[in-house]
Amino acid sequence: MTTVVDRYGDAVVRAVIHRILVDGVPFRTAAADHDVTAVDGVRIGTVATQVLRELNTDP
Repeated sequence: MTTVVDRYGDAVVRAVIHRILVDGVPFRTAAADHDVTAVDGVRIGTVATQVLRELNTDP
């Protein structure tokens, strides 16, 4: 994930995560809106979803 943040910057990664988690936009669509490659969009979305799932399961 650090590589993706280094490549696109914090603001873009945050915007993509927001679109995925809050707006419910598919990974690749959220990435395309910010000129992020589809593969990196899937990586961002997968990590964000996994982290959110872990936060929701912790007591």
